[in-house]
Amino acid sequence: MRITLSVIKRFALLFWAAWLSAVATTNVLNGLQALGSLPESFKFVSGNWQWINQVMDPLGVPRGLQAALFAGAIAWETLAAMLFWWAVATYRGRPLAQEKAAVYACGVNLALWAAFQVLDEVFMAYQPEGVHRLIFVSQIATLLLLHLLPGTAQQPGIIDTDETRADGSLGGR
Repeated sequence: MRITLSVIKRFALLFWAAWLSAVATTNVLNGLQALGSLPESFKFVSGNWQWINQVMDPLGVPRGLQAALFAGAIAWETLAAMLFWWAVATYRGRPLAQEKAAVYACGVNLALWAAFQVLDEVFMAYQPEGVHRLIFVSQIATLLLLHLLPGTAQQPGIIDTDETRADGSLGGR
């Protein structure tokens, strides 16, 4: 496989798809554990449900609202993961404005981490705010990578095109 800028961009999309899939999965498993469907000894869980309880219980936030917020976060993470998988499958190295799936995936993911930062402030959860901000900035860096690095100038119907490799040389047939 040639390592081209388009390949690097696709791997960035693949990273987000895989990472968000793991995040959503461990959160679902954490929720199932909290409901008693999985034993406490089960270790492949995020621990986020317990963290939410630690932050919100002292503020008197009802457990029902905590559960709704947790379920909403899981749904949002799952949506972002699915959009990134769609972006990986449909990415063609075109200018970012023409990569609809990548734009949707990045937008949904940015909104997720922005919402987490707002909720960190509302619930005075300052410890994870830095992590949420770092993930937000990492998503912005991915958007910049997708937008600023040159891609493949593919025309409809052309399967194999020349690309600029990461070392600056031209690849081709």
